Amino acid sequence: MKPIRCAIVEDEAIARQILSRYLADLPDFVLEAVFENALVAQTYLQEHPIDLLFLDIEMPGLNGLSLLRSLPQPPKVIITTAYREYALEGYDLNAVDYLLKPISFERFQLALHKLFELQAFAPAQLPSATETPAFLYFKSGNKWVQVFLEEILYIEGLSNYVKIVGSKGTTVVYQKMSYLEEKLPAGLFLRIHKSYIVGLNKIAALYATDLEIGGKLLPVGEKYRPLLKALIGKKTI
Repeated sequence: MKPIRCAIVEDEAIARQILSRYLADLPDFVLEAVFENALVAQTYLQEHPIDLLFLDIEMPGLNGLSLLRSLPQPPKVIITTAYREYALEGYDLNAVDYLLKPISFERFQLALHKLFELQAFAPAQLPSATETPAFLYFKSGNKWVQVFLEEILYIEGLSNYVKIVGSKGTTVVYQKMSYLEEKLPAGLFLRIHKSYIVGLNKIAALYATDLEIGGKLLPVGEKYRPLLKALIGKKTI
């Protein structure tokens, strides 16, 4: 099949880097242009047809939705933004998918599978959407921090933020535990308490009501104990 020509319009440098890196790993996709400014992108896209556009919404000057409406023959679009409220408007403009930042490689792949489900393209080789990513990016303060999943010991939920405690340091993230529980691969992580998610392969010892991980005892909530013990039981001898 012919390579799928792509462009990125995104004002956040880290998001541009992440999307560019993801596309570089896919042989059927060619990244032809990257823009941090929608006005510059508008001129290019009117003169250079592409197949797929990764488009941020909230940008200075011309925003992403206005850019999309201005194109006489718009390409397929995957919206990338930090604002959930733009989802409905994006779908009204026939966006293929809506990706909420930070974007994991797993979620990125799911968006591409949706693209192929539209039968606009026929993939020669697309990695499995269930493939476990090596790392995720988490919003910490005013930056996106790369965290390798293998390094995570446990995640602790506090009043209005969580601490991701890893073998190489701690990252503070202003996000809900339920959101992280949904995003983390189930085969690698397990919620053991309303305030804790742990890396399953980091558990050093299991007691009646606690477990040891990274030299620290963490409580195991009563409702979480049966599943934890069942998983641990599969590995006992």
